[in-house]
Amino acid sequence: MSLRLVPMTLATFRALASGDVGTAEEQIGAPLPTAFAEAIDIWRFMVRLVSEHPDNAGWAMQVVMTDGSVVGNAGFKGAPTNGQVEVGYRIVPEHRRRGLAVAALRTLLDQAVGSPEVTRVIARIDPGNQPSVGVVTRAGFVADGEHLQPRWGRQLQFAYATGAPPT
Repeated sequence: MSLRLVPMTLATFRALASGDVGTAEEQIGAPLPTAFAEAIDIWRFMVRLVSEHPDNAGWAMQVVMTDGSVVGNAGFKGAPTNGQVEVGYRIVPEHRRRGLAVAALRTLLDQAVGSPEVTRVIARIDPGNQPSVGVVTRAGFVADGEHLQPRWGRQLQFAYATGAPPT
């Protein structure tokens, strides 16, 4: 199994946010699973993130592909702020429990570690999402308190120090 992350453009986020799956498939170059395409909240967030702040373009969601198939998305929720960047990931249900989320997260960590502006990577997870807690801990994150997100409520926070000196 060969996993890779493929960057998406603002045009792709816009196509997905508007439900134009055909255009998104053309731009990505692969058929999209329904669960991937229907994650409209993610795609709308990415449209706002990248269109309002173009410097976030390199710090957005990417397509998770394995053996030429789209199996999910993983990426960042914007450019680093004060040395910190947040990750997000989602593997479509039919591809879960195969280590793909951990592999995608480790690929994101490699990207973050390679950036001198990142000193810390965080992940915020719903307390009831134990599979995701397992993903981040297997990838090397440690518990780092809680966060109150206005829309989603209480979340557990996990952190990964990149080893880069603080900026």
